[in-house]
Amino acid sequence: MYPEFISRSILRTRRPYHNRRRLFVLCGTLLICSSLHAQTGTVVGIVTDVETGEALAGVNIQLGGTVRGTTTGVGGTFRIVGIRAGRYSLSFSCVGYQREEIADLPVSAGDSVQLRIPLTPVAIQAEPVVVIASKREQSLQDVPVSISIMESGTIEDYNLPSVEDALRYISGVNVVDAQVSIRGSSGYSRGAGSRVLMLVDGIPLLTADTGELNFETIPVFQVDRLEVAKGAGSALYGSNALGGVINVITKPIPEQPATTVRLSGGVYNGPSYSQWDWGGGSRFTDYIGITHARTIGKTGLSLHASRTGDEGYRQNDDRKRYNGYAKVRHDFSESDALTATFNIMHQSRGSFLNWKDLSNALVPPDIQQGDWITSDRFFLSARHQHVASRHLTFSVTGIWYHNLFRDNIDTVMHRSLSDMYRTEAQVNWEFHPSHILTAGVEGNIEVVEADLFGNRNGQGIGLYAQDEFRLSDPLRLTLGARFDYQDLDSLDADHQLSPKAALVFAPAPTTRLRGSFGRGFRSPSAAEAFTTTTLSVITIIPNPALRSERSTSFELGWNQILGTAMMFDVALFQSDFSDLIEPRFVSGTTGQFINVTSARIRGFEVNCSVELFARSLLFNLGYTITDPRDLTEDDVLKYRHRQLLYLGAVWQQGIVTTGLDFRYLSRVERIDEEFSIVIPDAEVRVPVYVVDFRSGVTLAPAGTPLSIMLNIKNVLQYNYVDFIGNLAAPRSYSLTAEMTF
Repeated sequence: MYPEFISRSILRTRRPYHNRRRLFVLCGTLLICSSLHAQTGTVVGIVTDVETGEALAGVNIQLGGTVRGTTTGVGGTFRIVGIRAGRYSLSFSCVGYQREEIADLPVSAGDSVQLRIPLTPVAIQAEPVVVIASKREQSLQDVPVSISIMESGTIEDYNLPSVEDALRYISGVNVVDAQVSIRGSSGYSRGAGSRVLMLVDGIPLLTADTGELNFETIPVFQVDRLEVAKGAGSALYGSNALGGVINVITKPIPEQPATTVRLSGGVYNGPSYSQWDWGGGSRFTDYIGITHARTIGKTGLSLHASRTGDEGYRQNDDRKRYNGYAKVRHDFSESDALTATFNIMHQSRGSFLNWKDLSNALVPPDIQQGDWITSDRFFLSARHQHVASRHLTFSVTGIWYHNLFRDNIDTVMHRSLSDMYRTEAQVNWEFHPSHILTAGVEGNIEVVEADLFGNRNGQGIGLYAQDEFRLSDPLRLTLGARFDYQDLDSLDADHQLSPKAALVFAPAPTTRLRGSFGRGFRSPSAAEAFTTTTLSVITIIPNPALRSERSTSFELGWNQILGTAMMFDVALFQSDFSDLIEPRFVSGTTGQFINVTSARIRGFEVNCSVELFARSLLFNLGYTITDPRDLTEDDVLKYRHRQLLYLGAVWQQGIVTTGLDFRYLSRVERIDEEFSIVIPDAEVRVPVYVVDFRSGVTLAPAGTPLSIMLNIKNVLQYNYVDFIGNLAAPRSYSLTAEMTF
């Protein structure tokens, strides 16, 4: 039986077969797929707000047991064609609305099923779907680890230049110059290594030479949402998932043709003190981007090009970036789809490593004047998905990530050329109503040719399996493990078995209690093991004896929805690290990456969302407190903030949206004291207090597809050190206009 409101909306009519489908296309790998049956059916309809009757755009629709799906257009309409005769489930989800599902929808050959689906607004979205926790779609409340989500609408409202900046607004996450720390898992090592793994549409994206995250490669306004999983994730994702995993999910290709133009201009406020005013006048930022997407027959295509400019608030810190992006999806049938993504970036920028001194906080030392860096990066990825049945799905993915950068740091020319190749095969099998098996094999090859690191080659393989099974109606247990083998050039080859165990208990429909245990590991990058260079007067030497770092993580959590207006999540966590890789001064001004014998981070995190006045006012709170200990030296781990607080409020009334955000990070207690020898005033550091404001209008409800947003960052012009010898950005203003037609 259908829900009553759905059964009333199903009308069956005869119409000729249309050769138009909601599909998405692709690219580049040759795979054998099954062909369509000659006689197929069609599902069409409209999705509306049950209270107002207003058509809803951007609703995600998934045809269960297939690879088929679509989103509603501006008029709330959708269409899925070429469906083989049978019975299917059809789900509808949208932020701010209760998820609905037709459990048993009949589709006959040559017929068209017409639906009118009203969605019910909910103050707290109880069941957003995530894929990062178990490499498959599942309700956020049912995952056994802490996960935070940021939707595309929030990213666009903030007018952020990169994914890196978006992460600063996620609870428990701190970012310094592309170095991501989740719950204190990372300190700081400039441009080398990452204890957080980044995925793009579920595919790992790390450079082969430095092993770092390069957020600027990804056009931020092509991001549909960010998922951040906190804690060791190596049981599914292998190396680098030591402190957590970030999944960047790109926007789906719409069925109807759409072109979006986005323009933005901004200006930095002048420095707070006259002695900091190094150039006089105003410093500007600009952005222009255009996207066109459409679906024709079996194929969907999305193309994007953008230019980002920033004159920089500091001397020798300007940059220009160009991004190109293409995403193609082709559905061979309702059970086979191939998606390919190509992304290319060129960037040229100045290089500001640290200030001359505090009196010249926005000016680099004389030896750094004129330093520059250019980067050319691209990746080509592909995913083939085959649905054998409602209970069995196969997927194969592959990626080629190419990276070339050049610089002339301290007048010495450097060049690094690297390529990362990865491939993975995975199966999801519900072999019993109480068991869901996820298993796969992954391989990687790394090739590096660099002045700084030498010519290096690496390879690795990982095998994993995980079973989620229901012990009883309210109790679910997850058990899994992954074996990894990594071999990087002359370093000793290393391997690890990373087990995982997790439990989710649901004593009530709106209550979830969870507990999890997992191990993590990370093999060194070529940059950490083999760098030989001099930065200013600091000399970095290689460490051919560097070992992989490992961790063991525990978490206890409680997720609770109260009524229709409040949701909170609390977690207690602990991570124990061994052989932690950290940069250290080993003698005088000579530095090296070494293994810290033992470290531990304990902490507590709470997240809360409250919606008031019929969803017009939304409050978000995230607070994380940690105790990061270097057990070897019996002291605080360096470069960690003990406390992170995020507060946000959004008011939406009609076509107007206004937001206010506050971020607090406690003062870093400990750094390498040797920096004081080479960087004047290196010891200067303070707590961080940042207030951001935004306000804008969306004219689409009035029939004009235009939105305008004003953003003011660092409203209070608070001066703080982002990293040693680096003053954070002053107040800045930007105005953005976006039109879709």
